[in-house]
Amino acid sequence: MILQGNQIYLKESLSEENYLLLLKWLTDLETIGYLYSAKRMVGFKTITDVKDFLTEEKDEMFWGIYTKEGKFIGYTSLCSFQGKEQCEFSIFILDKNYWGRGVGLEVINLMLKHTFNELGMKKIVLETSEFHQGAIRLYERAGFKRIETLPNDRTVFHNGGWVLGGSVIMSIEKVTFV
Repeated sequence: MILQGNQIYLKESLSEENYLLLLKWLTDLETIGYLYSAKRMVGFKTITDVKDFLTEEKDEMFWGIYTKEGKFIGYTSLCSFQGKEQCEFSIFILDKNYWGRGVGLEVINLMLKHTFNELGMKKIVLETSEFHQGAIRLYERAGFKRIETLPNDRTVFHNGGWVLGGSVIMSIEKVTFV
């Protein structure tokens, strides 16, 4: 399945040629520093490490993020399905050349439409580091609302060092999605 946007398209599942780039990106602290598993990811040495990590969630669905020219720049996923009630969303624009260019909002909007309209989900949740203010603003622009902050539940790479911080839990419901 392909979800078509203006700048990018999403292609369901990841392909073998994506994993070498994922290994490069998922071991770069600037790219992954705010992620819950950042400390683990920087230790990845092989493509098998990446594949094993990405398949830990048994019900996770992946979409590769590609430019109109077909360049792989990241991925997005849905997991932790609770029937049609809710699922968890994540997005990873891993190619730094595409940060701050509106790609994230486009990916989120494509995934919200697909998840609500095609999959019939009622609610989508996500979590991000309390230090990742750019991501929080992006999610709020897309319509997500803050639910709670879990204090000191993750170690992230922030301001040049590892620090203990919290996770911001956010959600959006189908009834409020425009």
